Amino acid sequence: MPRGKDQQAMEAAEPFRVMDCSLVRCATGRACSNLRELLEAIRSVPDAVLEHHMMRCALEDHFELHEFPNDLARWCWTVLGDNMLGEQLGLVDPYRESSTAALRAALVNLIEDRLWGLDRVPWCRPGLELHLVESHLIAYDTLERIFTPAALAEAVQRLSLRSLFYHVHDARRRTAGQADDFSAWLEQCDAEASLVATLRKIDFSFLNLSQLRQALVEAFRHYAAEALPVARSAP
Repeated sequence: MPRGKDQQAMEAAEPFRVMDCSLVRCATGRACSNLRELLEAIRSVPDAVLEHHMMRCALEDHFELHEFPNDLARWCWTVLGDNMLGEQLGLVDPYRESSTAALRAALVNLIEDRLWGLDRVPWCRPGLELHLVESHLIAYDTLERIFTPAALAEAVQRLSLRSLFYHVHDARRRTAGQADDFSAWLEQCDAEASLVATLRKIDFSFLNLSQLRQALVEAFRHYAAEALPVARSAP
């Protein structure tokens, strides 16, 4: 597409609204000390508990220190010593499930199948229980606006990790797994289709937020020389 049309498309599109978020946590008072208790918890806890330990746990400080994509996989591997189940839970992508109910069913099926194949129920040592937490995401507008794809490429290098979580992880939930906020806005701007596709292919659910930032930066850097107009952003 000629540059003139690109510029017209960007002028027609609304500027990108930079959002940030905070995580509000609430202890449930419930803890799991073995695999059977974990199964019963997954069957019965509120959606906000399941969503925290499978998705919003990425916002916890300790998450950057582990290679596991969710709390359940981490606990089963490192505490219960069940490497097989830890791997299986780590491969569950909650953003590809149609609903929290579907995610719950997938987790229940995995753990039930594992229990059927075990001679004994794995227990944890005292003090290493999985304490269940309920959480909710509170989003707010930073008032920063971005007007061009090049400005967005610059912004992803400095946006807070919580902002990246909102615009990628939470966006996939808001769009039923279809798109993150960055690629959706670039698509409205008629930006390079290959850049949009590359951003949507990032396997973000298996990355911590620092790794996600690097993946975004690399995606923009790859296409920077091709078609990104001069950066222009405003607070």
